[in-house]
Amino acid sequence: MYFREFGIPARIAKCKTVEEIEEQLKKFSGKKNCYSSVYVFNEEKDDGKTKYESAVLNTIWFDFDHNKDVKKCLMDVRKFIRRFCKPLGITPRIYLTGGKGFQMNIDFWTYVDLPNHLKRKAIKEYLLHLRKKYKLNTLDEVCINNSVSCMRRIVNTAYISKIEGTPTGVWCTQFSVEDVMKLSIEELYALAMENNETTIPTEKSAKAQRNFVEFLCDEHDIRHTVSNSIDYMVNKLTEATSSIKPMLSISSEYIKPPRECVIKLIERSIERGHSSHEDNKVIAFELINAGWSDKDISFVFKSIYNEPAGNWGWYTNDPNKAGNKIDAIRAKGINRYSGDKLLELKVCNDAYCCS
Repeated sequence: MYFREFGIPARIAKCKTVEEIEEQLKKFSGKKNCYSSVYVFNEEKDDGKTKYESAVLNTIWFDFDHNKDVKKCLMDVRKFIRRFCKPLGITPRIYLTGGKGFQMNIDFWTYVDLPNHLKRKAIKEYLLHLRKKYKLNTLDEVCINNSVSCMRRIVNTAYISKIEGTPTGVWCTQFSVEDVMKLSIEELYALAMENNETTIPTEKSAKAQRNFVEFLCDEHDIRHTVSNSIDYMVNKLTEATSSIKPMLSISSEYIKPPRECVIKLIERSIERGHSSHEDNKVIAFELINAGWSDKDISFVFKSIYNEPAGNWGWYTNDPNKAGNKIDAIRAKGINRYSGDKLLELKVCNDAYCCS
């Protein structure tokens, strides 16, 4: 059973066909921001939830986002096209989201049949590598950390204001590489004000696929030559990582002690007896990345609210059991918030603390 998730943006359906996605769009397009999973999946867990490690890896998805200056996103997209795509003869799919960013796909010639336990980390590490190598400062780290479980805005759907809940007049619109390289951001937005419902044919790339697999081989110290096939390298990767167990929480290489500003946030929240949803996310990501147990994290949130757990999901009435939001964060392997994000949220006012 192959399916793609549909969301508004909360995931509300698993669609097995294009027609099923179109049915969801009839219900919600123009009323809600509409998303679909970047990848198709073919497995579910025993509880019916999506097994994200079953993703069919046939593309690499990039989310460029900036809260204040979308021109910086455009500059990063152009830089990546010039320095990575054009030298390899890759034609990416590029979309103006309608908000303050761009989405981009680089499509493989065929899907890469990695073992499930390797997929999440493979996508994440490859994107982090590209972000660093090409200095793509607007490439969204949250989406990178979400890896195979990411949701992307559906093309030719209206952007709905998160404040007013009404369409802004801008549509998620696909543009050619030529238009992205020559048109100004103002011209691109002007064109995105029209729902033209056009799509540009996908150009699949064997070189993009090879670049991804060779990167993974290098990461795992697997020797390879230009004469080695993709299948040969993937088999070597499978053999080299066969002893790796599926990740149930943050890898030990990412464990870092909680930052002082987040500890102070916890203390303030306990003193007030409440905290916002965004503060809760900051706290949860921080403590999970610090290697805290479900029991200890549950104790923190219970100390903040000092009341029965209810259905909020941050803790349960069983002191040894995590809330469903904590389970979801662990399952996705999301890293803690960046220092810049903590400064933006005013959780911290000291750049040194957040470094």
